[in-house]
Amino acid sequence: AVRPLQPAPVRPLVPGGVFAPATRPPANAANSRQGRDATPLVQQCGWSEAGYEYPGNDLYTVEVPSADGCCQACQEEVQCLAWSWRAASVSEAPACFLKGNQPRPRLSKVHNSVCVSGRQTRPNASIQVIEPQPGQSLFCFSLVLPWGYERSLLVLQYSEKASIFGCDEYAVYSNESFAVAPAVETAVVASNLVAKKGGEFGTVLNTDVFLKVWARLAGDGRFQLHDWTVKVDPDAVFFPSRLRMILLRHHETERGTYLNNCKFGLHGPLEVFSRNAVKALSVGSYSCKTYFAGVCAGECKWGEDMFIDQCLMRVLKLNRTDEFNLLLEDHCAPPTGWDGCRDTTVASFHPFKTAAGYRRCLVSATLA
Repeated sequence: AVRPLQPAPVRPLVPGGVFAPATRPPANAANSRQGRDATPLVQQCGWSEAGYEYPGNDLYTVEVPSADGCCQACQEEVQCLAWSWRAASVSEAPACFLKGNQPRPRLSKVHNSVCVSGRQTRPNASIQVIEPQPGQSLFCFSLVLPWGYERSLLVLQYSEKASIFGCDEYAVYSNESFAVAPAVETAVVASNLVAKKGGEFGTVLNTDVFLKVWARLAGDGRFQLHDWTVKVDPDAVFFPSRLRMILLRHHETERGTYLNNCKFGLHGPLEVFSRNAVKALSVGSYSCKTYFAGVCAGECKWGEDMFIDQCLMRVLKLNRTDEFNLLLEDHCAPPTGWDGCRDTTVASFHPFKTAAGYRRCLVSATLA
């Protein structure tokens, strides 16, 4: 079963949000008290629904044996607006994920057969829950270095409800475990994240680093709950709502679809893959390494983006579609004034490596 990433317990957040009444009572009778004198779960804690999970906005996690217990834990936590309970598996104990109002003002719900989810209906303690339109669900992730400027950019993005934190689900990877924001803990990748520069274009030779990230992501399995997986560099100013509009003209295929974001070939700041494309990459990356080792008579001195592009296009034969509205960046011959971030048709701008520069682009694009 696909499992939620485990957040670290943190100090609860301040409650808030918008109330949108649920339209149906609990779907799982096994998790409701039965009998003439039993109080329906909807009256006790709010509405619940079996087979759904509400990713993100975690306050903290508690271990309880039933969805009833998770619902009650949310009822007793003043900051809790919603909850998701995951049933026990062979490798994991049952877990209850309590949800607040940060970073997203509303939660998305995704199908997950091992989960039951619900929300509060008490006054001033509710949050809207939506189901993404078909083909529109986004799982977004960033790889962050534990040193340097990237951590501060993630903190800014969380506080501004921006970048990956505006997606239906988000994850952050690093080679160390640490909190990048309240209850957002990095998933650890077995790499020192050090990559030298080289090759024909003097690029960062980070293919092996990112293949380990992709392996961890595939093992976690969270991408399978969503239509698209989006890799976002921390210094890319990214707008998920704009990407969703772009994706209306792109579709899944049997072999998988990925979007080429630059006329020179795929560039790494924003990479977009369908569910089947991620499956194909997770299964076929070793075949690609073997193939290109023969082509290059050894290691190809490529960055991750070029390797992924060549792997998916030449070896695995996925559907590669040009979509140049994904990204404006300095390495892809942008138009004059691109870094003013005022083109409303573009989903991301790159690079903005300081908090001041990032915020300036974010504000400019929002007001455009």
